[in-house]
Formats: sequence, structure tokens, C-alpha cells
Amino acid sequence: MTKKTLYGSMIALLAFTTVVATACSGGQTAGTQTQPQTQQQQQKPQEPIELHLYSLSGQNQEWFDNTYGKYLYEKFPHIKFKVNFPAQVSITDYIGTKGPLDIAFGAYTNFHISLLNLNLQNDITDLITKHKFDLNKFQPTAIELQRQLANGGIYGLPAFVGTSGLYYNKDLFDKFAIPYPKEGITWDELYELAVKLTRKDGDVQYYGFANDNNNYLQVNQYSLDLVDPKTHKASFETDGWKKIVQTLTRFMTIPGYDVAQATVANFNTKGTVAMATNYTGCCGFTPGDGVKNWGVVKIPDFPDIRGVGPQSFPNYWYMSSISKNREAAFEVMKFIVSEEFQASLNARGLATSLNDTKLQASYGKDLPKYTGQNVTALFPKHAKMSNITEYQVVASGQLNAALTNIATKGVDINTALREAAEATNKKIEEAKQMKK
Repeated sequence: MTKKTLYGSMIALLAFTTVVATACSGGQTAGTQTQPQTQQQQQKPQEPIELHLYSLSGQNQEWFDNTYGKYLYEKFPHIKFKVNFPAQVSITDYIGTKGPLDIAFGAYTNFHISLLNLNLQNDITDLITKHKFDLNKFQPTAIELQRQLANGGIYGLPAFVGTSGLYYNKDLFDKFAIPYPKEGITWDELYELAVKLTRKDGDVQYYGFANDNNNYLQVNQYSLDLVDPKTHKASFETDGWKKIVQTLTRFMTIPGYDVAQATVANFNTKGTVAMATNYTGCCGFTPGDGVKNWGVVKIPDFPDIRGVGPQSFPNYWYMSSISKNREAAFEVMKFIVSEEFQASLNARGLATSLNDTKLQASYGKDLPKYTGQNVTALFPKHAKMSNITEYQVVASGQLNAALTNIATKGVDINTALREAAEATNKKIEEAKQMKK
């Protein structure tokens, strides 16, 4: 396998992310009166164009059509949208064959490898200024991250954000006569609940809690860096990370706990896990069909940072540096983040990126499972964004493996963190070599 092919494969694996119609208004000039113009005279047909899009986070044409396409086709009848997906061609290969690209969209974790390393980033500050586009309408951390990635500029607009919450299976709480978790619960209080609910009843083993550890490490509430942005070395061996690792691993060492069974997936499908988290949630995947009677509260607090939730997990629409239709592409991006379309996305389970509490309160209204639920819990006060590098996924994977080693192999925390840092640094160096 060549370096180019291997690097393209890495990108594919990472892939898991407006327009106001331009009407020429007829009317009157000062002191004169004209006959009303017909609608056909008022609106000149726009020239047909093509816009080329790439989905950085996978999916397929059917998903695109249902999520975005049918709304874009109606709003922009003069635009033909051509969308490519990683399953068809990696973005490296696509750009390598001189494929046109106007917009790329997906989770922020794809930005460095899929855009920056291919020199596809495009600061749209000029268009934001020209169109007097208000960035203050967005959730602040979504723009904060863009400022970080673009060194003060803006490369993309946030289409939606991942929700986060602590979900619980009411039937299991009722079965064992244990009160439901309440808003403002701490990690220590959650641990006490998890101990009570991890038990065997007849032939069935139940588990109190399952955490999405891998994603939590990326959006941790203390805003700790996984990788130092200057040295590109793992940043695990700190007191802050030790606190988080100790918090998470003690759940994994509760008597009767099985790391292979106490999972978010089994919370969703088997109904054998009492509580589970989700940090990148969308589309109604959590809770799944295995949980019929459920509730949700905010992610637990740390006492020293009360009220601070996980970091944001935004999905962006990015302008490409090789776009030959920047104005049209920006109009499309404006529509995606418009109040009109955001209300639709939000109702369908892709949480609005707008800083609009009324819209947040109507999250998932087109999904029956959310009727009557505490959906505002899914929109926390986000922690400050940590420094994001292209090695986020590599680092979180190695740190997550350290948690398992601590819980299942009895490795002490200092050794586990050191070994995870060494493994991360090795993989970072290998990735750097592949780019040469």
C-alpha cells in the first residue's frame, strides 16, 4: 500500500457533518409613478449553475436528499447539486483528480486531515462582512472553535451541534425502587446510583451506567487538551487528566461490571443498562428502541465547575478554497443556518446551532419519542473549547484504551497514562511521516 493510498484511507476512516431568493423589486422612483411590474418582470431567472459538495462524515445520497437535498432543490431550482461521499471516493483522491469542490460539510474532527492538509480551507470573512451576516446568532462555542481553527477568521458555518445528556431507563429504576436522577446531579452522585443499579436479578445482569468515554475525552468539561497544539505531543500526564480518568474508571470497576456489556449500545437495544450518556447525539439514536420509558437530565457536574457541560460538538458547512462559485455557495450556506431551515433540522433531531432557547425547547418535535421529554437538558452551557489538532481522534482512542487497561488489567494510572502518551506520540510521528 502506498503512502498516498494509506493516507487516503485514514481520511475515509475519519469520515463518522440559504438563500434568500434574489428578487429584483419593481417600484417607484421619487416623484414618478410607474405601472406595477408583473412577477415575471420582477424576478429575472437566475443562470443555471452547478455546486459540488463533499460529505466529510460519510452517509450517502439518500441521507443527503432527506436531510438537506429536498429543501435545497426547492429553494435553489437554478442550482444543480452534485454530492460526493467517502464510500465513493476519498477526498484526497477526488481532489487529486482535479475534482471541483465548492462546499464540504461534516464534523469538526474532520477539518485538519480532510481540508487543512489539502489546502482546501477558505476564510469567508469577506463574504460575512459583505452580506452583513450576524455571527452572534450562533451558540458562542461553535464560532469560538472556528476562530481557533482559522486563526481569527471563519472557515465554515455551523449547521448543527451534537446534543449531550444523561439518559435513564425509568423501568429499571422502578423495578429496583430507586429514585430517578435529578438535574444538577454530580459525578459522585451518579456513581452511587450506578452502584445500586449494577446487580443481578434472576439470570439477568444489569449495569448501572455506561459512558461514551471516547467522545467524552474529546469534549471533557475541563477543556483539557488531548494534544499540545505547539509540540504535537500527547497532554495526558497532568493532574487534570488524572482526575477525569479516575472519575471514569471507577464506574468500570464496580463489582459485577463488564466493560463489554455495559455499553451505550446495550442501553439502547437490550434495556440492561440503567443510565447512559451521549455527547454527539443526533437523529434520535439515543435512547434506542430497547428503552420505551425514559428520561433525560444534563450531563453530571463536577462540584468545582457547577453548571459547565461538555464542550460543543459542531458540524460545519465549509467553503472550499477552489470554489468557482463563492457567492452562490455562501447563499446556500446562509440558507442552511437560516432560522427557517434550522427550525426544520432541529425538529428532525439535528440540534440547532442557533443560540435560540425557544428553538432548543422544540428540539425533536417531529420525532414522537421526544414528546413530553426534558429536551432542554440536551443543550448545556458548553465548556470552553480545548485546542483542537488533527490528532484528536488518535489521542482519544489511545487514552480510551488506557481506561480499559486500568479497569480490566489493573494497570496503575501513572503507567497507563504514560503508555497511552507514548503510543499517541508514536502514531502522530507515523502520520507526519506519511505526509512527506
